[in-house]
Amino acid sequence: MRISQIIAGERGLSRTDVIATVCLALGLTKEQLFCRMDREIGGEDLGAVRKALDERAAGRPLAYMTGTREFFSETFSVNEAVLIPRPETEVLVEEALALIGGRRDLRILDMGTGSGAIGIVIAKHAGSSVVCVDISEAALAVARRNARSIGVEERTRFVCGDLFAAFSDGTRFDMVLSNPPYVADDEWDELMADVRDFEPARALRGGEGGLEVYRRIAAELPRRLAPGGSVLLEIGSEAQAGTVGAMLEVAGLRVKVRKDYSGRERVLAGHG
Repeated sequence: MRISQIIAGERGLSRTDVIATVCLALGLTKEQLFCRMDREIGGEDLGAVRKALDERAAGRPLAYMTGTREFFSETFSVNEAVLIPRPETEVLVEEALALIGGRRDLRILDMGTGSGAIGIVIAKHAGSSVVCVDISEAALAVARRNARSIGVEERTRFVCGDLFAAFSDGTRFDMVLSNPPYVADDEWDELMADVRDFEPARALRGGEGGLEVYRRIAAELPRRLAPGGSVLLEIGSEAQAGTVGAMLEVAGLRVKVRKDYSGRERVLAGHG
């Protein structure tokens, strides 16, 4: 069967998805694939293509199939233990880098690090040391691997624990960064199947209103944020911007909202 026939005959996926999946199965770039559309494949190659297409049609994210995802122009390893980094989260990183400027002595915490995307990019681009905490040892194994591959192993420290509970009572940070679970319980069933059925629920579900983890973070900030420090939190909606912003104000912080490039409220910045 020709590659062109496989692509034309696949009805369960978009053409973009089909092309990306066939490229993965055959180990080809898109450019190479387009130059080989009339190539006949069979046997093991055809079996590999069919298996990959079936997996993708069942909803398995392409990033988990390839084992990688681009974020802030870096290639991160990902698997089912971690969320797949999203372009929207780059807005949080941009805001953090702007605040850091040229300072190298800041105590920075990436809380709920997952694949390590936020903390590792900060460590690389700001030259700062970053502490990355996550409740999942499996996620931390992925993050450590990414720190090694991106070359910031010496500027990142990985700690297993539940939010601030991983640190002694007197530990304070100049900057706290987090993309916490923020999907509301009543929104869970409405998520796209490739997110709901494959990505780790613990990193997505935020309880009633998606606010459970925000409440826990905000309650600790007066004791955990150094004088003049900042907290940057990714949020999922305009409603969360208002509610979580109020939590940060109660914690004694001045609050600013940053929108993503689609115009949605995406990052809350609280400053002491």
